[in-house]
Amino acid sequence: MIFSSWSVEELLSFFMVLMRIGVLIALLPIFGDKVVPPTVKVLLSITFAAVLFPILREGGAIRIEDARAWSDTTGHLVLTIASEVMVGLTIGFASQLVFHSIHVAGDFMAQFMGLSMANQYDPHQETQTAVLGQLLSALAMLTFLAVDGHHLLFRAMVETFYTIPQGHFVVNEAYKNSLIHLAGNTLLFGVQLAAPMAACMMLVNIVYGILGKALPQLNLLTLSMASGCFIGGMVLLISYPSIQNGMTNIFSVYFDDLKQFMVVYGGK
Repeated sequence: MIFSSWSVEELLSFFMVLMRIGVLIALLPIFGDKVVPPTVKVLLSITFAAVLFPILREGGAIRIEDARAWSDTTGHLVLTIASEVMVGLTIGFASQLVFHSIHVAGDFMAQFMGLSMANQYDPHQETQTAVLGQLLSALAMLTFLAVDGHHLLFRAMVETFYTIPQGHFVVNEAYKNSLIHLAGNTLLFGVQLAAPMAACMMLVNIVYGILGKALPQLNLLTLSMASGCFIGGMVLLISYPSIQNGMTNIFSVYFDDLKQFMVVYGGK
């Protein structure tokens, strides 16, 4: 593609594609991770925009003549830029929620095992987080790549241009409900993944209570800290296949919800 031979409308259309993809790349899981250098994100955004622009144009997702309508005034142009940024922000935020749910599950498990104080700096979150949460997040990324989740993200990136045309910004009641539904699933998925650990540790605490009544001289504080970590680790090891299957199911449900969310967002 030779930018010098393009018309003003073509340059504006390409710029809008770059705006949406750039915001999406900055927020997408794995690619938008904080450990990825900003230069790499910029180069990825430009590369994806340059590759997708002629494909989207031939597929009818982008019509150059529409650029004359939303670029006739400065106000319309600014509104269109804001619309593309909002599309990228919303879809990118929705795509991050599924990994936040797994991180929430790790925090729940750490509290049940008595490891809530075992925190370490997480470069991905740029904050102190539970070590167990980081372990589950790493497992989630590997599972995500194993089920070709990154390919589905690329496909979703392209489909946004068909479901949400350039300059099409709709915030209706269905959009708000869908966003609330996605946010609510974050806590729901986290509780579901942490449920086996919660059930086992609740039984362990019941046993502690019985021992405390039967043997008052027993130092339950010291015993509970050591045995809680050991039992929790064994439960985590035994339930590892179930946790991995649960993550796969969560990703499947997430992509279905995300597709429905994009349709609602596009007002179709």
